[in-house]
Amino acid sequence: MSTTKTFQKDEQIIQKGQPASVAYMVLSGAVRVYLENEGKTVTLAQLEIGSIFGESALFGGEEYGAHISATEETELLPITPESFQEKLDGCDPMIKQIISMLIERQRNTNSTLLKRETQELMDLVLI
Repeated sequence: MSTTKTFQKDEQIIQKGQPASVAYMVLSGAVRVYLENEGKTVTLAQLEIGSIFGESALFGGEEYGAHISATEETELLPITPESFQEKLDGCDPMIKQIISMLIERQRNTNSTLLKRETQELMDLVLI
């Protein structure tokens, strides 16, 4: 695993549309996941200790789907696709298959949610 990274309150961690290259686990502090469009901001989630975000980097995603910033001083553990794959390769074959199945379901769910969230954001913009 990589060295931890520390972000200050309101510091940007991920920008929507950036190439997805690493996921993070929150070791301390908290982050906000949000979308912006034409001056409007929609918070999608507040993530705290133990949460992982940016997982699209681990599952073959091309770019991040939302902005993420620290809501207080926050320490993160970067998780690279390579380090994740090493952990996965060391798993029992049954566990590895279950994880692969869950990853595929997560991709499908994310796709559905992104369509819904985009529509909700568009609805807010048009109000």
